[in-house]
Amino acid sequence: METRPDPAPTNICPACGAAFTCGMNAGETTCWCAAFPPVLAVPDDEQAGRCYCPDCLKKRVEAARRR
Repeated sequence: METRPDPAPTNICPACGAAFTCGMNAGETTCWCAAFPPVLAVPDDEQAGRCYCPDCLKKRVEAARRR
């Protein structure tokens, strides 16, 4: 089985500043974030169009579920 090296980070998380890789930017057909439930609204402020890293997205999804 061939293993692919982790692609270089393509994004910076607006919440924590961590560098991470967007699956779509890395050429995947889907991104890792698609595994999360769609419980967050698309931001319409200065964060619009920016992705959160896996850790921050997980925290935001968990917080939204508690509401």
